[in-house]
Amino acid sequence: MSTLELDIGNTRTKWRLRESSGAVLRGVASTAELKSGGLPSGLLQLCPQRVRAANVAGPAAAAALAGWVQSQLGLVLELARVDSPCAGVTCAYRDPRRLGVDRWLALLAAHRRDPGPALVVDCGSAVTIDLLGAGGRHLGGYILPGLAAMRGALYRDTDAVKVAERLEPGMSLAPGRDTDSAVNRGLPMMVLGAIDRALRELVASGGPEPGLWLTGGDGRFFSSLCDRPHQLVPELVLDGLVLSNP
Repeated sequence: MSTLELDIGNTRTKWRLRESSGAVLRGVASTAELKSGGLPSGLLQLCPQRVRAANVAGPAAAAALAGWVQSQLGLVLELARVDSPCAGVTCAYRDPRRLGVDRWLALLAAHRRDPGPALVVDCGSAVTIDLLGAGGRHLGGYILPGLAAMRGALYRDTDAVKVAERLEPGMSLAPGRDTDSAVNRGLPMMVLGAIDRALRELVASGGPEPGLWLTGGDGRFFSSLCDRPHQLVPELVLDGLVLSNP
């Protein structure tokens, strides 16, 4: 059976076609495009027999996708939700429905790959950092602005710190000696510093040395700068869909 899987973020929608043997096709679409008119027409030619999705882009995106799936494919959209416990993971939130489903799916996938303690970092429009303790116990997490949001705040709310983006994989993070380099090095430093502090919090909770998982649109960029052992898994959220909606 072929299944179309989608990870609908605030900016991008990642998709892949999964067969029993694993993923066979993958791509990226604009979430704004999804809201206004559906997905690329080429996806119709894939003729999936199921469509399952993780959505954090709001009700309008979910409704647009559900309508497209029904009208173009004659299928009912299967939306992932946070059901705790699931796949060996227990949610820390008092109301699990308040946890972003993308964060939940990434936790499920990371735990399935390695059941030990882990820090799961999704680097997208927002950066989410979740702590997973021993036995699949979610300990909570942190949410901070992504690179574009941080830059936008500086550009909007300051007069002299309107700096063009100059971010490159493996770039130097030495202290900047002009405003441009101070901003372009400072923004990733904020995220990397948050990761380091969150790892210290997780170590302090006890248990073996935690793993570090990176995913999301900026995951590859942060992977190039991270000096800690880690795993980069760009489709961690989609991998979690297999567990939440088998």
